[in-house]
Amino acid sequence: MYDLMLSPHARGTAVEQLHRLVEAVGLVTTVQTSIGVGDTAGVIVEAAPRLAEDHDVLSSGLIMSRVGMYRIAWGVVSHPGGSLAVLAPLPGYEGQQSSDWIRHYMREVLDPSWLCRGVVTAPAEGATGTVTEKEFARAFREAYV
Repeated sequence: MYDLMLSPHARGTAVEQLHRLVEAVGLVTTVQTSIGVGDTAGVIVEAAPRLAEDHDVLSSGLIMSRVGMYRIAWGVVSHPGGSLAVLAPLPGYEGQQSSDWIRHYMREVLDPSWLCRGVVTAPAEGATGTVTEKEFARAFREAYV
């Protein structure tokens, strides 16, 4: 596992919000591309179209998608070689058990994201501020909005 380090210039930005997601959530999906932010978001939504069906763009720059019985907090930021994204599934309501919705997330979002061409995706343990991809962690240190 590799620590996500937040650079000082990223404080108070969507980069910090993504960092907080990785620290707080038990399962996240990371995405790394060599294309721009808008194109990366488009590739993610193309692979998992339910992300765009019912969503809000939050003032923090993150997107909150409601997908059936759960929600996904996600966002895309730039880095010198392209874009980085983090997708974090969350319960649909307070006290909901992850077993109620985790299989849906795997089938509707995680599995399709693996099929994106030219995109490196990986599930990450989360809730520890770490990810499984060394290159993602390295690129995250240079992430910006």
